[in-house]
Parts: sequence; C-alpha cells; structure tokens
Amino acid sequence: MGQQAEAFVLTDDPSEPEGPAVASISGRKLRRCVGCVRCLTETPGKCAIKDGFPEISERMMEFEVLEIHSAAYENGFAPMMTKAVERLSNELQAFTDMGGAVPLSKDSVRIRKIRVIMRGIPENREEFELETLKNLGIGPIEEVYFEYR
Repeated sequence: MGQQAEAFVLTDDPSEPEGPAVASISGRKLRRCVGCVRCLTETPGKCAIKDGFPEISERMMEFEVLEIHSAAYENGFAPMMTKAVERLSNELQAFTDMGGAVPLSKDSVRIRKIRVIMRGIPENREEFELETLKNLGIGPIEEVYFEYR
C-alpha cells in the first residue's frame, strides 16, 4: 500500500527519498522534549527547540493524514522516532485545554488522521498501541490506526 495523495510521511528509513510530502529523520539529531512547555504557552502548537523538527512538524500539519514509518523496537518506535512522536504529541496538546490553556482551533491545521506503519511488530504490541493512541489521538486527530509489515 503506497502513500495516499493527502498523506505526509515521517520516516526513519534512510532509503525513502525526501520530498515535499516526505521527511526522513534518519541522520538528523533531534532532541528529546525538554519539558519547557513553550509549545503550549509561547508558541502554541509549535515546538520551540531549534533542531529541524519544528519545520517538519509545520509541513505535517498541512496534510490530512500523517504516516509515521518506523522500525519496530522492543517497546515500540525506533529511538529517534520516539523523540519525534513525543514532540508531536506535545504540539497536539495545544489543541486541547491542557494546563488551562485556551485550545488552538482545529481548523488552523489540516491533520486529522495518523497512520502508524511499523516495520516489524513491537514485543508488547497492545501496550504500544494503547500508549500511542493516548499520546497522538488528541487535539485535531480523529483517528489513529496501525499497520505492521
């Protein structure tokens, strides 16, 4: 199954070519969330860490579907993808009343669905899916679903 026209692909696979609708995090040095909460207070919906992720995230939000392509590790996503997903989750919280903040309008972004496509199956698949749904099924996201290859 190939990517659909309205999908943006975030991948950790270095063989997937970069393009307007594809961003590879392979070889990038993404930082973990530092808990600064600026994505909720100062720059709502946008991570303030300057490492390339905010630009990728901005592109993601312009598509109806986000496909996350990751190798499966013991507990879920590959390590670098874990960082990206954590940061995305925090940005999505700006569309909720998290911390008493006034939610951003869901109409300010196009993203509505996330398709997680894993290369392999995490050892604790059920826990991985529940945790991912909890972290990504918020704000403008209406549906999160999983495929394993």
